[in-house]
Formats: sequence, structure tokens, C-alpha cells
Amino acid sequence: MSFKQLPVELLDNVSQNLDSDALAALARTCSSLCPVAQRILYRHVSASAWSRNLAIVVTLSKRPDIARFVRSFYIAIDSLSPVFPAFYRLLANAIVNMSELNSLNLVVDSSASWILKKAYNRVTYPHLVQFNCSFPFDSNVCRFLEKTPSLLELEVDSIPTPFPDTTPMPPLHPTTIPHLSQFIGSSRTAKLIVPGRPVKSIHLNGGSLVEDDIPQLARSSAPVVVLGAVTSLPPVPFLETLHAHLPQLAYLRIMSTQNMFKAPTAEFYEEVANSLALFSELNAFELSGMHWGSRRKQEDSTKRVWQSTPLTGGFNPEDEIVFGTEIFFAY
Repeated sequence: MSFKQLPVELLDNVSQNLDSDALAALARTCSSLCPVAQRILYRHVSASAWSRNLAIVVTLSKRPDIARFVRSFYIAIDSLSPVFPAFYRLLANAIVNMSELNSLNLVVDSSASWILKKAYNRVTYPHLVQFNCSFPFDSNVCRFLEKTPSLLELEVDSIPTPFPDTTPMPPLHPTTIPHLSQFIGSSRTAKLIVPGRPVKSIHLNGGSLVEDDIPQLARSSAPVVVLGAVTSLPPVPFLETLHAHLPQLAYLRIMSTQNMFKAPTAEFYEEVANSLALFSELNAFELSGMHWGSRRKQEDSTKRVWQSTPLTGGFNPEDEIVFGTEIFFAY
């Protein structure tokens, strides 16, 4: 039996064990094996200036038959290795051609959101579940999201700036990204995106979360169980406000700019511990880089006792500090 007569599934299984050089060689072997090798070779594409492989964008721009094989695409272009506008036009074409994407990561010039225009005018991305970009939330991003009905994870507007952004936010239709479960970005954009969507995980790394923002986050159509945020509010009142609106938090990370250079007192530790005890589902807490220890109550294992005094010794192996979770490592 010749290679041409073998089932495609068998050829796929064999090809998956080959490295990129071997796949490239296989693609040049014959016309029947070329698409098999290309389908695996271009399944996950990562391009950057330091990897010296940005030329792959040219291929994906000019070869839509190859671009349709791509399932995850990551590109990073930093200010130390700028590219010409013509390259961004090629990138825009490549994004259009990669219509079967599951994951798209664009770490590029934050002013280049225009590269999404051709995509949202011509293509829908029915399988895209994860989209990260270095753009602010503008009309180009908004229109692109309208073409991603299956999106679960979104990062946008996450680059902090020293100046307040007073640009009006584009309206996002209520039926857009109806399944979104994780958001990373600014508190300003979160107030637009989270309400009415089943967002369970929110990480805010742009702007300070203020008291009036919290009720907006509580308008998620699913219980918010993970929150990471920066705030200028004192930690204890902030925790009390969080409990009033987001009582089902399980993982909480706060960076507070209030008295950040003062050593916490024993009274402060006790106040924080009392505030944490209000959260019946909370398993892990971090405040300004300090991991707060806890353990389950002996008489009621469904509740936790939180660290109420400064640590005086080494790590106690009986303490259940549970920050080794995927959601925290992701940040």
C-alpha cells in the first residue's frame, strides 16, 4: 500500500510525532503529504522579532489555504524592534485568512487596532475562545468582538497609562460575546463588558478600582469567584464593600496603594482576618504581595480561620495556602 492510500487520520497521527524541520521536509516530499504536514506545522504559530520568524506573517497573508490550518496565533512586536506599516497590512490580511482560529494573541503597537478592520468586515470566527490584545477598547476591537460568538477569555485595554482616558467608550451590543467567562483589562472597560455576561474571573490591571465600580462588576450574570485589582481604598473597608456585592469570591488578590509603605500592625491583621471571615467561599487571599495564611476550622471544615497576627516563625505545613492555582499563575 502506498502512502497515498493510507487513511488521513493515520498520516496525521504519524506526523504529530515529527518536529518542525521534519514536517517541513515532509511537506516537500509529495503533493499528497504536503497538506498533512502543513496542517500540523501551522497549527500553532508563534512569531516575534527575537525569534526571527516574522516572515511567517507574509506566508499567512498570501496563502489563505495554509492560514486556515492555524488554530492558535501569537505575535509580539515591541518598540525596540518596530516594523513598517506595510507589515501591519500583511498582518491584517493574515488575520482575515485565519478564519478557524481558537486562540489569537496580538502583542503589538497599541495604536494599530485598525488591523482588525478587514477581519470584522469580512469574516466570522466561530471557534475563537481566547483573544488577547494590547489595544485599548475602541471601535475596532468592539466590532471585532461582534464576530466572536464563542469567546470565553478576553484581554483588552490592560496597558496602564499615567493619564486618565476620557475618550467615550464604544457601545457593545448586549448579545455580543454571550459566553465570556474571564476578563483581563482596565476597570473602565470591565464596567462595560462584565454586566450581563457570565464573567466569573476578573483581573483588573489598568486603573484603580473604586467603591462605585464594584456594583457594576456584581452585575455579571454568573457569580464572580476570582478577582484581582488595584485600589486606593483602605483594605478593610474595601473588603467589606466587596463582600456586600461579591460574596461568593473564592480567590482574591488586592494591591492597595493606601499606606503601602507603613508596616501593618497587629490590629490591622486582626481587622483583615475578620473581614475575610465574612466570605464563606474564600480560599485564597493576597494583599499587596502578602499571601494571607488560612486553615480550615476543625469543628466546621466548610469554614476557614484566617491569619490574624504577623507571622513570627517559618512556614507551617498545616496552613493551607492555596495560591498554586492556574488562575493565579496566569496573572
